[in-house]
Amino acid sequence: MDVLNLKPVLVTHSNKLETAYELIEDFPYQHDGQVRWVPKYFQYDGASIPTLAYYFVGTPFNPRYMKAALVHDWLYHTHEIDRVAADGLFYDMLRSAGVSNAKASLMRIAVEQFGRWYWKNDLDDEAYKAELKNKIINDGRQPSVYGL
Repeated sequence: MDVLNLKPVLVTHSNKLETAYELIEDFPYQHDGQVRWVPKYFQYDGASIPTLAYYFVGTPFNPRYMKAALVHDWLYHTHEIDRVAADGLFYDMLRSAGVSNAKASLMRIAVEQFGRWYWKNDLDDEAYKAELKNKIINDGRQPSVYGL
């Protein structure tokens, strides 16, 4: 089982919310039978769940949601696969983590309906990807491994 190793971030990048976690080692995931990677240093802010929905769905850092949210956020940054496939993978990862079909379906519908506003990278997102790419290069790694 792939372990998600994170640390809380006290000062997040400008394209993140106030609460974020950062990967402290690369995280592997599978899509279409191929292993892909989210790189060490990537920051994410958990599942995008409105506060009013916490009672029904749970909080953004629910352990069952964290891997799916990480990969989904990464794919929304890199566009390694198209948005429909990214949203489908999000659902599949939620189900694999033991999230009920009802909750996973609700969360998938939410990202399908509201994700379009986050799919297009803005200037802050592009600056963040450039900084991340430099960190990866400074570690002696190849950004292309991560879709950068």
